[in-house]
Amino acid sequence: MRATLLVLFAANLSFAYMFLLDPAVVSRLYGNIPLDNMHLYLAMGLGSLLVVLAIGAFFAFLHPVKNAAVILLLILTHFSLFLTDVIALARAQMSLIALLPEMAYYLVISTLLIRFFPTQERIRKEEKKSEPTIQDANPLQKITEPSDKKTPKVQKITSLWK
Repeated sequence: MRATLLVLFAANLSFAYMFLLDPAVVSRLYGNIPLDNMHLYLAMGLGSLLVVLAIGAFFAFLHPVKNAAVILLLILTHFSLFLTDVIALARAQMSLIALLPEMAYYLVISTLLIRFFPTQERIRKEEKKSEPTIQDANPLQKITEPSDKKTPKVQKITSLWK
């Protein structure tokens, strides 16, 4: 899971750089599409969203179990971008050669994120790791707390008569 999130972080940052700061590369990737002011504006908007998704992937990389909602958001984002590419192909707005690598990337990342999604078992394992062990416990706490194994004297006496 962490390897997938790290790859996702790097990929989102690199695409964000292209969309925000170097839109000519994006134009060449998609077949020398002319860039007018509206396309530049939309490219910058997508670039800023990719920066936010990269930050989310990094936070999820640090603590995948605690940031399961962020991972779910990343799954939904990549799946919706895949569907957007399918719709663009169905409308014949772009060629298959231009969109196929992008579609494969979205599908592979979504599949990996779903496959390694943090489950309740993983959450329990991480909680068990964070629980204090006997060595970490306060020694005075053992003396002051009553033990459940001690039985009253009355029960001991009555058990002898049976």
